[in-house]
Amino acid sequence: MIGIKEVVHLNIYPTKYSCKIIFFKIDNNKIEILSEVDKKILMDNRVFIEKNAREDYINEIATYILNEKLKYKKCESIFINIQENDIILKNIKIDSDIKKKAIIKAVDIEIKEFCNSSINNYCIDYKKMYNDGVDTEVQVVLFPKKYIDLFSEICDRIGIEKRAMHTNFNLLERLLLKKNVMESMNNLEFGVVEFREKDLVISIFSNRMIKNSYVIKKDEFTQEIGESLFGKCESILVLGEKCIDDIKMVQTFSKIMEIDFENDIEYIRNYKRVSPKEYFNITAKIINWKMRREKNEG
Repeated sequence: MIGIKEVVHLNIYPTKYSCKIIFFKIDNNKIEILSEVDKKILMDNRVFIEKNAREDYINEIATYILNEKLKYKKCESIFINIQENDIILKNIKIDSDIKKKAIIKAVDIEIKEFCNSSINNYCIDYKKMYNDGVDTEVQVVLFPKKYIDLFSEICDRIGIEKRAMHTNFNLLERLLLKKNVMESMNNLEFGVVEFREKDLVISIFSNRMIKNSYVIKKDEFTQEIGESLFGKCESILVLGEKCIDDIKMVQTFSKIMEIDFENDIEYIRNYKRVSPKEYFNITAKIINWKMRREKNEG
């Protein structure tokens, strides 16, 4: 029963068109969705350049969370996951003869060639993928600082210290590794599509790593775009709150991949079981928490 003794967690999932806010509690492998709202609030450019628009955005989200938080004893942690086109994922090949200490400098030179904005506007994460003796492939993620600043301010406003921010493709990669999807697909290419209300998040995996990730409006998704993205895909995994029409958008390009999430975590909402695929971001985060806890205990 929901009451004052509940210790809960909070997930914020913003897009350009809305912001989903979910309070949930964890009981071993069972997740109960205590409350969920999709606030129709725009995260457009004005939020980042106009003081009043920024304050309105922060106020609407923080006020709702603060009021909802009163129902529970404690909100233990918060994590934000986000995916927009200005979050840049790039795989860069560097000559393997370049020594380890010089790799970052070499990658920085490559970044400046494809990044139109100032590098200072991004947090940059580097991940060495593989070395085939000729090239070293480095995965680079450029995450705009504007999102960190905005949601840090929201977290400060609601008074939650334990916080984290992730890209959707980072959470997705962790989840697929845990489910051994990368291994089962071997070196074959496959796609993952997350259906959102007005757009699609499409990620392409190959050679056991994520290669590209895109956000495309549903009304701009065409046969030509589908063929260019999924043309080499062995299969496609679909996630999110999808309907039959959504599935039809992508199933013509490749077979739909089925993955059983039920064995990992059971989701309850309004006393009924719901599909874990609607909450893949929470599933990935919880699996990561458990793996970290097991590692620390070991």
